[in-house]
Amino acid sequence: MNREQLIAKMRGRIEMCRRLAQSTTDQRTAETLRQMANEGERDLAELMARPVSEPAEIEIRPEAPPAG
Repeated sequence: MNREQLIAKMRGRIEMCRRLAQSTTDQRTAETLRQMANEGERDLAELMARPVSEPAEIEIRPEAPPAG
């Protein structure tokens, strides 16, 4: 997968999380989906800030779910 395809795929997943968060009535699920979208946006910004010559590997850093 090239860089542009990866960026498009990430954008699609971010948008899907946002749409699902709006469509669910479960507040915990909605918050988790919004958190996933926010993390995706941070990862995407990090990827886009890299020079094109750098590898497009993204370190996956799972964050702890909110205490509840």
